[in-house]
Amino acid sequence: MNVLYETEQLKIEHEYESTYLTDKNSGDILLDDDFYGDPKCGLIDPQNKWAIIGGEHLVLWTPLTTKVIEDEDLRWIHELRLKNENTVEILIDPWSSKSSIWEVNTSTFEYAKLRDFTNYQGKEYTEEIYW
Repeated sequence: MNVLYETEQLKIEHEYESTYLTDKNSGDILLDDDFYGDPKCGLIDPQNKWAIIGGEHLVLWTPLTTKVIEDEDLRWIHELRLKNENTVEILIDPWSSKSSIWEVNTSTFEYAKLRDFTNYQGKEYTEEIYW
């Protein structure tokens, strides 16, 4: 299993195209989802109120619900970062023609495009993306 992200209480890991959110104390699997291709990134709220996993689609987990977002514009998520308590920014594949930065509200599951991101289009692959 490959760990995408973890806190003291929760852990996001994946094996091939399957991903799991696990409660580390009880061992309970809170989320089990399949991706086309491996999931690329994950993020967990510092207070463990939500978790988000990205790859060819986006999945958001809260203790009350799980929401899978399969929007053509949000395919091939490359990276996630915390903007504020309830907002996560999403970087779409920096080398693709659809490269862009989006944000999603982890409480309402609403999402919107912030801007295009063309800084890496036509350039060689690199592990470090500045966005």
